[in-house]
Amino acid sequence: MKFSWTFYTIAVAGNLFWIMLMFLAEFFDKTLPEQNSIIPNTNQKFLYMKDFWTFSWGDPVGVSLIWAAFLHVAVYRFELRHWSVFCVLSIFFMADFAMIGLAKEHKPNTRYPCAGKLSWNGILRLPYSGITASASVFCVWLLPNPGIATLLFVSGGAFYLVCFLSDINSGNLESF
Repeated sequence: MKFSWTFYTIAVAGNLFWIMLMFLAEFFDKTLPEQNSIIPNTNQKFLYMKDFWTFSWGDPVGVSLIWAAFLHVAVYRFELRHWSVFCVLSIFFMADFAMIGLAKEHKPNTRYPCAGKLSWNGILRLPYSGITASASVFCVWLLPNPGIATLLFVSGGAFYLVCFLSDINSGNLESF
């Protein structure tokens, strides 16, 4: 599979654009509690995107690399049947993330400000998370084929995993 700087640039620019939309949705949503205010009936702070390792570093760096790898897979290997599976997987992951976030016991944050409520940021985050998870599944296809796209996927996934574990260690995310 030939590496393309054009694909890389498109993937990174598209990812950063969507992240910017999520930050803008958070910034303009005046219904959200103040950042670091105490969540009622807890001793925990209300967190915004910039408080999470996964959102402030994992998405712009790790996910950009994953998207660059995925774009290579999609262009060079996808057929119509792959797009069908990709769409179904994306919807499945979106529904799964929504069920987790909307659950009564989920810790409120900028996407889910209170039990059962989705913010504008959360509305934008669901397709982003679902499609990215689905793209990651298809990037596993790269693993037996060494190359730059494989290196992008492995590096992006490893970087995101470090950010995810940092969020768990900091208490920003509940451990599983």
